[in-house]
Amino acid sequence: MNKLFNLDNPVMQFLSAMADLIILNLLTLLCCLPVFTIGASLSAMHYVLLKMARKEESYIVKPFFKAFKDNFRQATGEWLILLAVFAVLFLDVSMIRSNNGLFPGFMMPLIIAVAVVVFFFAQWVFPLQMHFANPVKTTMKNAVLLGLGRFPRTLGMAAIWAVPVLLLLFTTALVPLVLMFGLSFPGLVMAYLYSPVFKKFEPEVEEVSDENFDEDSAEKDDAYRSLAQMQEENRRIEQELEKKDQEKAEKV
Repeated sequence: MNKLFNLDNPVMQFLSAMADLIILNLLTLLCCLPVFTIGASLSAMHYVLLKMARKEESYIVKPFFKAFKDNFRQATGEWLILLAVFAVLFLDVSMIRSNNGLFPGFMMPLIIAVAVVVFFFAQWVFPLQMHFANPVKTTMKNAVLLGLGRFPRTLGMAAIWAVPVLLLLFTTALVPLVLMFGLSFPGLVMAYLYSPVFKKFEPEVEEVSDENFDEDSAEKDDAYRSLAQMQEENRRIEQELEKKDQEKAEKV
């Protein structure tokens, strides 16, 4: 029984991960409610999910709100740009449908194709935003470059979002499941896909060998000893000066 409730038990680790995903999903949904905050909310979600994918951090709430605050301004700008693009495409589709026969037949497939391409590129925007410090223009450009350069991953990242949509279309009974995992689970799969790509652009951390560590430690020890000797010498000089002052005072 004790082994069952041990935190190192695979079952407990799995349950803990599921609980973290539920909490993260609810936080993301709540912070998406004002609509214009969707960009910052998704950036914060990807920040936490990348940590989870790399097993770097076990906290959820505090890192989420920190990332939300740090990315709010730029992520909101990026989200509004994407929202404007999709709004224009939606209006074009609505106009074509309401004026059947007025526009050439290739217009509808063309607009849908453009919307799909923009959706593909959008998969990279908020992960890039939360992980790399770049202006909005650079982030959007890098999203396009990675969307093209890593197309199989882009396709997988876009396809994973079809899961919650298909679940809702299949039956409304799965709405609670989507509310618990509809954003966080696809986002976690995305994190596993884009994490290796991001690592190629991250600065390498120089490893300190045992030999260098020992040399640094020896240098620090010598410095500490020299400092202690200087302090002892200063105390000795102060004592001698005080003694001379006392002798002068006694003679007077």
